Amino acid sequence: MASFTVDFCLFDLDGTIVSTTVAAESAWKKLCAEYDVDPEKLFKYSHGARSNEIMARFFPKLDNSDNKAVKELELSMAYDYLDTVQLIPGSKDLLISLDKETGSAKEVGQRKWAIVTSGSPYLAYSWFDTILKEIGKPDTFITGFDVKNGKPDPEGYAKARDQLCETLKLDKEKARYVVFEDAPVGITAGKKIGAITVGITSTYDKEVLFDAGADFVVEDLTHVTVNKNNSDGIIIEIFDPVRE
Repeated sequence: MASFTVDFCLFDLDGTIVSTTVAAESAWKKLCAEYDVDPEKLFKYSHGARSNEIMARFFPKLDNSDNKAVKELELSMAYDYLDTVQLIPGSKDLLISLDKETGSAKEVGQRKWAIVTSGSPYLAYSWFDTILKEIGKPDTFITGFDVKNGKPDPEGYAKARDQLCETLKLDKEKARYVVFEDAPVGITAGKKIGAITVGITSTYDKEVLFDAGADFVVEDLTHVTVNKNNSDGIIIEIFDPVRE
């Protein structure tokens, strides 16, 4: 077991909180079939990347003005293939525990966690209307539309960090935080802002996550628990981490 103390937690979404691989691949495959694109080549670049970047690379003739093609694709992922979407084991319990003071049913007040995703708001917000409805969308929620540079650039995580520091009245230079990610580009982005990084092997093998700089790697979020959550911070415990 390992443990560390942070002031707040930053989460990727797809592959970290929700398992959307089947839905995403199904929607992309349908689009690939329409435009004679090899989906296997596309999948080498698509995970963790923004949909508009993938469209520009593989579908240069597709009209994505005002992100209308992205919207159509990601709404298809969200609703046409919703029956294939599942929560990453342990994710719901972990988010609930971050909203409660230790040993109490009392809410912590301002939420101590945020979402930072490469997905569009069409897709990312939808999960909090469906499979994560009980949790509810956090106030600090950075999507691919909120940044100029996607992961592995740290812009998204830095923006979420700064917003939470302001909300929680923390000194940005002294704040402690952890990034949970399933993709190496996200691990890299987290390391660039000085975060502790926890990789989840829902999408990539452990070697890929460790090579990207993950401090800890777990199979899923059942291996992550909140030992204490109060005004002094959050003590996170990692049970049975994957070894290098």
